[in-house]
Amino acid sequence: MKLNLGCGHNKLAGYINIDKYEELQPDQIWDLEKTPYPFETNSVSEILLSHVLEHLGQSPDTFINIIKEFYRICKHNAVIDITVPHWRHDNFFSDPTHVRPITPLLLKLFDRELNLSWQREGAANSPLALIHKVNFKIDKCVILLDEPWRTMMKENKIPEEQVTLWTRQYANVVNQLTFKWRVLKT
Repeated sequence: MKLNLGCGHNKLAGYINIDKYEELQPDQIWDLEKTPYPFETNSVSEILLSHVLEHLGQSPDTFINIIKEFYRICKHNAVIDITVPHWRHDNFFSDPTHVRPITPLLLKLFDRELNLSWQREGAANSPLALIHKVNFKIDKCVILLDEPWRTMMKENKIPEEQVTLWTRQYANVVNQLTFKWRVLKT
C-alpha cells in the first residue's frame, strides 16, 4: 500500500490519496494529526509527504505521535518521500500554517544508530529513536536552489562550496529539500 498524505489537489494513481479537507475530494478523509491512523501495522510500503510535514504537529507531542504512527504503519524498508520548504526561505516563513522547520538534523534524531553513537559520545542531541522505539535513516537529501543560484550552479559559474557557505549564512538560497527517509525494523 502506498499513501499520498496531505494530497491536496495532487492526487496520484497507485496511491491512497488522503487529506483532511472534504472539498479536495481525496480518496480518504483523515486529519493527519489524529492518531492512530486507520491502517494496519506494517501495511505501508511508501508514504509521500509533499509540502505536508512542516504543517503537522505544532506541539512536540503531536509531532512525535505522527512519527511513531509512520513507523507503526510502515513495513521494514518502507520509504517516506518528504519534500519541504527550506527553513531559511521566505516560502517557509510566509505561510502561517507552517508550524515547524524540517531539517536533516530533525530527521536524524529518529535514527537509532546515530542515537547510540551520540549516547557513547555524550552528545546533547535528543535520542528520540531510543526514547520512542523507532528507527529511520536518511537515504538521500536533495536541495533545490532558488534562482539565480540554480542557474549559476548549472552553468558552473559558482563552486558548490560557495553555495554551501551561502546556504548557511543567507536566506532564500535553497528553496526546498527532498528527503528519502527509510523505515528500519529489525
